[in-house]
Amino acid sequence: MSKEHLIPIDIKDVKLLDWLVDRTIVNRLWNEECVELRQLIKQVAEEECPLIDIRDQITADIHYHDSTRILEQLDASPFGSKNLLGQYTHDYTGRWARIVKLFEKDCTFLAHSSKHIIQNVKYDIPLYKKQIARATQIKQDSVKKQADCANNIVKYQAKYRERCADIGITGDHVRSELMSLVEDIPNMMVDVSADVSAIQPALQYYQVFARFLINEPELEVCQLLSLLVKHGNVTVSQWETGTLNESDTDSSSVEIIEPLEIKEKNGCVYITDEHSLKEVPTETDNKALSVDCSTQLQDIDYGIDTIDFGADIDFGDDVVEYGDIDFGEDDIEIAVLEDGEEKKNELLLNNTSTRNTIIDQLYELSAFLSARRDELSRQSESILSEIPDCPPEIQTTQIETVEKMLCLVEEPLDKLVSDKMRHLLLLKTSEKYLDRLTDSMQAQLRLADKMEDNIEEMKQRVLEAERTYEEVEPKLKKSIETTKLLKSVVESELSKRYKGRPVRIMGDINTL
Repeated sequence: MSKEHLIPIDIKDVKLLDWLVDRTIVNRLWNEECVELRQLIKQVAEEECPLIDIRDQITADIHYHDSTRILEQLDASPFGSKNLLGQYTHDYTGRWARIVKLFEKDCTFLAHSSKHIIQNVKYDIPLYKKQIARATQIKQDSVKKQADCANNIVKYQAKYRERCADIGITGDHVRSELMSLVEDIPNMMVDVSADVSAIQPALQYYQVFARFLINEPELEVCQLLSLLVKHGNVTVSQWETGTLNESDTDSSSVEIIEPLEIKEKNGCVYITDEHSLKEVPTETDNKALSVDCSTQLQDIDYGIDTIDFGADIDFGDDVVEYGDIDFGEDDIEIAVLEDGEEKKNELLLNNTSTRNTIIDQLYELSAFLSARRDELSRQSESILSEIPDCPPEIQTTQIETVEKMLCLVEEPLDKLVSDKMRHLLLLKTSEKYLDRLTDSMQAQLRLADKMEDNIEEMKQRVLEAERTYEEVEPKLKKSIETTKLLKSVVESELSKRYKGRPVRIMGDINTL
């Protein structure tokens, strides 16, 4: 008997209520018999407790242990007085005494406590833990996203400033600044033309080398680039026709004639200046006359005062004689625009086709010089020096000289193929590209603004997670404390019923 007395009774926490019903410790219909008990608890919860100290302890889901504690506090107060029959004189205290008796009737408090234990262990506590874990995770993720968004803002703004610096604008007013940059293209082309003029030694070295290897004394390499080096940024028409003077060394020798457009209406000739035309004056017998179309028509002296057409204008077959009109001693040359004429009068570096050819030839020259530099670095020049009739320019050229020529070639090449030059040339020819480029650059700022909005959103999520944590954590602590208290009460009561045998409620309740 002594050994049996020490054997513990283990009960699964979620099966505790079924265990009590199966052993007839509580009635199977205990929940239906608790109608009066629930009504009394609801009634006292709605009433104002006369004892201020216990007002916060009274709730609608109160259990047996709380009821006995509240009744003890009421007994110790002035509201716990009794009459000769042992009844409470205060109705509020009497109702609490009735609640305790209903709990103790048929061991209802054991069933009620078991129900609370199962509810807390199986549902409430896991729910509270999940809410707290989710709120904590949301807070951590939001803080991390805030840091990521802040880094992205710095990155997008730096990328925006970098793109603005590459193009050469401040970025305060992107569209207007891009439009103003187009006006710098002529000056940039002048700088490129000046840089190209310095690569004459590299071109000569390339030509000597090519003629020697191919054995063609009349071979001309990089003809368009050579023309640009020798004569400067001349027009396409001059290049195609070959009308170049030896004195033409840059684009300043090209005379720009104001454009003229001829329109005829009712037998009268009108002169307008809506298009652009560039001409190069040539030495001929008759000197070309440049007409300034900005002069008012009435200021031109045609050699006559008035023209009398008579009272009535006859539109018959007779020929009207207007007399001889004196336009001056010189003849007037009027240039009329034809198809492709405008492109022919563009400068070499301004024309897309010729500019691309110049870029290709600069790449060709750069590749040649790079190859020669590698060959000289490997000391393979002795092979060429042994070949008969090898030009002295090839034999005596040092690697330092080749590297200097390569640097001079790459300087104008880098300017022509730079992002800034590419953007400006496209901006000059396409307004849609201006819109696309403006939108593309401002997209970085829009992304930065979006990141700022995300930071504000993450801050709100952090605040919500903190509020959730502050609301749920006290509920979790209270549920755990209540569950542990009810566990000890049930174990103690059942141990008394089984002659002091230890009773253990097993399961998740022991891991709270």
